[in-house]
Amino acid sequence: MNTTPTGTTPTSNELSQSRTGLADLRSHLANERTHLAYLRTCVSLIGFGITLNRFSEFLVQNDAMKVGAAGPMLRDTGNVGTGMVILGIALAVWSLYRYKRVNHDIKAASFRPMDRAITTLTLLFLLIGGITAVWLFRA
Repeated sequence: MNTTPTGTTPTSNELSQSRTGLADLRSHLANERTHLAYLRTCVSLIGFGITLNRFSEFLVQNDAMKVGAAGPMLRDTGNVGTGMVILGIALAVWSLYRYKRVNHDIKAASFRPMDRAITTLTLLFLLIGGITAVWLFRA
């Protein structure tokens, strides 16, 4: 049986407080991991966006792609790269807001799901992605 540092058996109240503290710790660590996953996604979006933008500029400078005369696969790729950078920055702002809100909810021992915001953002990204794909690959 477990004992406290004084050699006595812990009460059920002491055990529940210890478990609650560990649960809060796990919740905070999970929130940090989620925030870091958002940041990795942001870095990927920004890095890939910069790569697309610079590659487009490289092709224009080397006359491999004439401005306004690009084929359907490379039309305005530089603008798509810029859009990805902007999307990555917007996602970083969202992730900070979400981290702060979840952190507050953990401390207050209440959870308010963000169903509407998540659904709206997902539909917005799908719409922007669909429009971008149609715009890039139009004949």
